[in-house]
Amino acid sequence: MNHIDKRFIILRSINFGLIIFVITYLTFIFFDLAIFKFSRTLSGQIFWFFGNIVDLVADIFDPLNIALLSILFLSMSILVKNSLKEPNKKKLIESKFKLSSDMINETLKYYKLIFQHVIISIIFSGLLCHILKFVFGVSRPKYYFLEGYERFDNFNLLHKISSLPSGHTQAAFTITILFIIYVNRFKIPIILISTLIGISRIFLSMHFPSDIILGAYIGLIGPILTYIYIFQRKFSLLNKDKILKARVFFKILCYKFYI
Repeated sequence: MNHIDKRFIILRSINFGLIIFVITYLTFIFFDLAIFKFSRTLSGQIFWFFGNIVDLVADIFDPLNIALLSILFLSMSILVKNSLKEPNKKKLIESKFKLSSDMINETLKYYKLIFQHVIISIIFSGLLCHILKFVFGVSRPKYYFLEGYERFDNFNLLHKISSLPSGHTQAAFTITILFIIYVNRFKIPIILISTLIGISRIFLSMHFPSDIILGAYIGLIGPILTYIYIFQRKFSLLNKDKILKARVFFKILCYKFYI
């Protein structure tokens, strides 16, 4: 089983990564300030939309929330797996769902790998994003325009002022690519939402356009890299014919509370 296979070929390309860094650099040099200043001339309704609607959506789909849910489901999966080692509980679960323990175990392995991948992707992408913030030391718009900070100050320990890349954008696109990898539905709406979250950071005076571009790329590539180098082989060892649908898996998790 391979969720990546021939998908995301362009994103995985080194050349594409180089193109993104060149675009980020050119945007930083030639377009950041002009675009940000232009955004200040737009209607207050646009600011209201990004500040009150889009930012609320970003808070709901915060990676921390997703990671905590993944940890919860991962823990419940381990509990169910342990229950299958006890003959009485194993018999109850098998009879309740009319399934063999082999199918249940294979399903648990599958979804445990998904939750592990989600957690590691969020950590890896976020860590990479924050390391780059420290290395580049680019000032956020509000610090640059209002408090007289330099445009960039490499290896700046004042982390709160660092702008490049955008953490919110990285987080949004990390969740987006994970959703596409495992669900592969509603791709256009979820990409649109992530893009709006990125754009909102400009209107909230937190980021420049170059921050958004690099943040989106890190968010996209992080889950792909972690899948290829950590989880691809593990998924390939599973028997896909024994893996149950998600709704059955979650019913099994819920049933754990009754035994």
